[in-house]
Amino acid sequence: MKKLFVTAAAIALAGLTAGAQDKFLPKHLAVLRAGDGVIDLHLKQAPAFIDEFTPGQLNAAPLMSLAIPTNGSDAIFFNGHAATEGMLARSADGRLLTFAGYGGVALLQSNGTPSLLNIDRAICTVDMAGKVHTMIYGRKGDKKMNPRGVVTDGAGHFWGCGNAFGTVYYDPASMTEPLEFRDIPNSRAIKIIGGTLYTTLNQADGFEGDTTAGIFNFVDGTGNAAPLPQSADAKLSQVVPAESPYNKIAGFDINPAGTIAYTADMVAGIQKYVKANGAWKFAYNFSIPQNIPAAKNHETGCFALAVDFSGPAPIIYATTTEGYHGCVNSNRVVQIADTNATATVTTIAQAGSADVAYRGIDFTPDKP
Repeated sequence: MKKLFVTAAAIALAGLTAGAQDKFLPKHLAVLRAGDGVIDLHLKQAPAFIDEFTPGQLNAAPLMSLAIPTNGSDAIFFNGHAATEGMLARSADGRLLTFAGYGGVALLQSNGTPSLLNIDRAICTVDMAGKVHTMIYGRKGDKKMNPRGVVTDGAGHFWGCGNAFGTVYYDPASMTEPLEFRDIPNSRAIKIIGGTLYTTLNQADGFEGDTTAGIFNFVDGTGNAAPLPQSADAKLSQVVPAESPYNKIAGFDINPAGTIAYTADMVAGIQKYVKANGAWKFAYNFSIPQNIPAAKNHETGCFALAVDFSGPAPIIYATTTEGYHGCVNSNRVVQIADTNATATVTTIAQAGSADVAYRGIDFTPDKP
């Protein structure tokens, strides 16, 4: 009973604090956090927060934390114990942060793995003022789809990534349910860069889709470019093939010129690719120094990343995959100024509990 009481109190506190935060500051880091340090991540339903950090400030506390509602019409949560859920993206127009999860019910209303329960899939948008809006985009039905991430063009159109044919297009103004891309069984992360939709597949996803791991954009059923696909016959077109053995990838980013790309490998770290003479070439890998004993550690790589390409050297921000007891927890937000292959990995933030995990990362929203 004591455990249930503490859990209920934590849920109530999250609901009271959501929407009562200060505005996000521009050009800062937004990190999607699973867990409040009270609810056990192994329950597989974690309250969500967006923490704001100052780029370059090491070992820092968040400037502010926006609690996402866990009860009511805007309630949404995700499985903080899952290795694939919790990607965060910024809209193509820079005004919104987006992530995907489960909605329509309160946190822990039904116990168990949410993808196996009768819980709807949901999209959450957050603007610069911290206003949260949640919408249901997928009904449970008979599918066991894990929603991994979602991105929007800022004009009311959404694209989601997930497993079990969870790569979808959704326009809530004109559609009652999302449109599945039927030839794309699995996808890991999703972003709009330069007006083009990109996604990643790891080795297992590639096997399911009869391709290899890497970064992909989309074409239509006849093979013509589909920058923002809206047809069920959309297919993947590989842009950056992953270099073996770096094929357990999730997050990614590409510079505006389309000449530099980074991927986050769950085990290996962060990989850099460079395009020259029309072809992408692997440059090098940044391994991530560990601070959890190897015998207790979950993984040794990175999950999500976002890159600031505005300066002379790209600055990479990423969330790591270390953690105790087979879970991504007590992990970190790290930074790398990519001056060369031996650049130093520094820690911006450390999750202080085995019941807290940093997941998706992007930059804070801009003004409307």
